[in-house]
Amino acid sequence: MNTRRFLIESLRSHLKAQQITYKDIAQSLGVSEQTVKRMFVQQDCTLERLEQICDMVQIDMRDLLRSSPRPRKLIQHLSLRQEEQLVQNKKLLMLAICTMSLWTEQDILQNLRLSRSEYEDLLRQLDHMGFLDLQGGNRFRLRVARDFSWIIGGPIMRMAKDMADDYFDHRFDGEGEVLRIINVRLAPQSAQKLKARLEQVAQEYADQVPADADLPLHQRPPLSLCIAARRWVPGPLREFMADPIAAKPKTGTK
Repeated sequence: MNTRRFLIESLRSHLKAQQITYKDIAQSLGVSEQTVKRMFVQQDCTLERLEQICDMVQIDMRDLLRSSPRPRKLIQHLSLRQEEQLVQNKKLLMLAICTMSLWTEQDILQNLRLSRSEYEDLLRQLDHMGFLDLQGGNRFRLRVARDFSWIIGGPIMRMAKDMADDYFDHRFDGEGEVLRIINVRLAPQSAQKLKARLEQVAQEYADQVPADADLPLHQRPPLSLCIAARRWVPGPLREFMADPIAAKPKTGTK
């Protein structure tokens, strides 16, 4: 078996161990699923493309030399206590967000108000939390899953709600920006189907991060996606509803 074929077959095994599909890779790379299948079936994959896929799934090229990959247990949520720790330490939260966005060490030290010693200490804290695996030379591998999310109603979400006025005080007319508020009446089954599609869109945004990670930081400005759907009638309109109790929104935990 030649070297390229060995690496591709090894990569295939690692993808299977992490339950990553060809479709996942295609969405991240911005190519068709058929193109990805052809790369693996025909063993036709350049070293550059191989490195892109490895970066996407947080696999070191050296790991491809393992004949039997070890499944990595990735986390979908932090604990309540861990989220509270991030809220109490904004520098730690900022670094966690930057690592998920695949910032380089140089980008972090140049663009954040962190000394190298602070940066290294915060990395160790994230490693201790199980957010990432810290390796030599401050290199790390994320331990958060592709569909990682903050706890609904948890400390991070509550903090985000407190910043709602700052978030929506904006025209939303810049490049790549959009704001749509649509009021509809749908059957619960239809609402569930649309919810699934919105969650897929959110995942596509997350999957695009590793695909763009090689670009300089200034070529990938920060973009925050907010997808929300709830049973709700705007306050000023509730008084006109025949059934004010049904129109009144349910209050959540704050």
